[in-house]
Amino acid sequence: MRKHKWLVLLLVLAMVLSLALTGCGKDEDTPPANSEEEGGSEEEVVEDGEKLADEQILKLNWGSEPPDLDPQTTTDAVSIEILNAVYEGLVRLQPDGTVSPGLAESWDISDDQLTYTFHLRDAKWSDGTPITAEDFEYAWFRAIDPKVAAQYSYQLTDTGAIKNAGKYFNGEITDKEQVGIKALDEKTFQVELERPIPFFLSLTSFVTFIPPQKAAVESFGDTFASEADKMIYSGPFIVSEWEHEQKLVLKKNENYWDAENVKLEEVRGDMITDSNTAINLYETGELDITGVPPEFLDNYKDTEEFINLAEATTWYIQYNCEDKYLQNKNLRYALSYAIDVQSFVDNVLNNGSIAAGGLTPTLLPGKDGKEFAENRGDILPKYDAAKAKEYFDKALEELGVSAEEIQKHLTFLTDDNDIAKKRAAAIQNMWKQNLGIEVKIETVSFKIRIDRYDRKDYTTTFAGWGGDYNDPLTFMDLFVTGGGNNTAYWSNEGYDAAIKKAQTGMGDERIDAMLEAENILAEEMPVFPVFYRARNFVQRTYVKDVARFPVGSDIDFKWAYIIEH
Repeated sequence: MRKHKWLVLLLVLAMVLSLALTGCGKDEDTPPANSEEEGGSEEEVVEDGEKLADEQILKLNWGSEPPDLDPQTTTDAVSIEILNAVYEGLVRLQPDGTVSPGLAESWDISDDQLTYTFHLRDAKWSDGTPITAEDFEYAWFRAIDPKVAAQYSYQLTDTGAIKNAGKYFNGEITDKEQVGIKALDEKTFQVELERPIPFFLSLTSFVTFIPPQKAAVESFGDTFASEADKMIYSGPFIVSEWEHEQKLVLKKNENYWDAENVKLEEVRGDMITDSNTAINLYETGELDITGVPPEFLDNYKDTEEFINLAEATTWYIQYNCEDKYLQNKNLRYALSYAIDVQSFVDNVLNNGSIAAGGLTPTLLPGKDGKEFAENRGDILPKYDAAKAKEYFDKALEELGVSAEEIQKHLTFLTDDNDIAKKRAAAIQNMWKQNLGIEVKIETVSFKIRIDRYDRKDYTTTFAGWGGDYNDPLTFMDLFVTGGGNNTAYWSNEGYDAAIKKAQTGMGDERIDAMLEAENILAEEMPVFPVFYRARNFVQRTYVKDVARFPVGSDIDFKWAYIIEH
């Protein structure tokens, strides 16, 4: 592993605005991987005289059950990692983050940057039937169908600004001919935009834009994507085995158009929530990649297998702003001021993560040649036990309740893995020490946590978000009123207006609008950003080219291979 590979990725991020990277609601212990040097064909010596191993099987830990393997409705990181392996969109991201042809072998862009015409290659689904432009048209209309209610519909209606897609989603028009999504013929797919979107081409690699087979969706109905045999695949791999809550295995898709360049035969993924168990399996050779929790850091940090990687991912305390008590801003302030963020980062995480200065993390571009986070600065309240207690007393007075009633009502929802439990316990202790309340911790599976967000069935929680594309808007449009992923259920007219300006503006105007929105978010505190994630992990030196991006879908296995060892 070349540890300076990260520098290359940073340069790519800084120079290529059109980089789109998948992101989503994050699992609290999703196992990582990382990119390596480019390899050659199976007949070649691939690196420093090393040859491909006879057995091309990669063993890892998904960390949890994937909640939703339907491309148009999924929102979580685990599902998106798997979907990225078994499906493909119009384009695919290379390991260095640049855009390359996917199911579209070429495309034309009009001079006004409003019309994209994609020419599909002669590719096949895993069942041998041809992939057509109609599959794309069907999937994109499905993503903006109000009956489907896809949480990521805004990627087409607002972020992607497809002509009349928003009006179709809102029911203002029903005629599909008025929407800028058209299959011109079997191999030609055309998209019309309402305004130029610099990153639109790479945005089409995002999972919501990736089509499932139309025939499969219609045939399987409500059971689509619920089992391995309830999907038809278009990507480098297929799901060959799926034991729910236990393991999910990927197998090479022989009908994939670029199958000759896919070296792995299998990716065997377990669903292990206990980090000690995962470390033990790594030590005994049953895993090739695993995360390294702080208590094991000294064992690995000086080894060749150890890697630390920064990510454009933010973790934050999220408040249900429709809750009868958490509607009160002073209560949200009290809970936020009571958290010693620096101590949390240094002593609980201890993995290179950075204390947050606002919602949008580092690495994303801003203005004047700086990162957006640098333009914004640190605008969050600093830990202050006295202020926390002062705001808490104000909240109790305004709500007309006692501290005991608040304690009885509030809970802290978190995942059931050991790392998530440790983080939750630290927050619980800070609230007890500084506010005098002991909030009950609720531990559930990742899938159930996401479902409870959607049902508004929580009061406080630790939530994470990674960017979908290389622009601050991928974080800033998260909390617009009624947004598909606004699971804080917060609404603010000023914030909405600023985001609208950011969506329609150009250059510094849009950056300034997002800076305005960041300040509103910090003032109203529907969420309290805690840290920008970095992750420590170990990866066998014989594992090569598992592509890993600092923003977006954590891993891509298309180029991965195993060398003799």
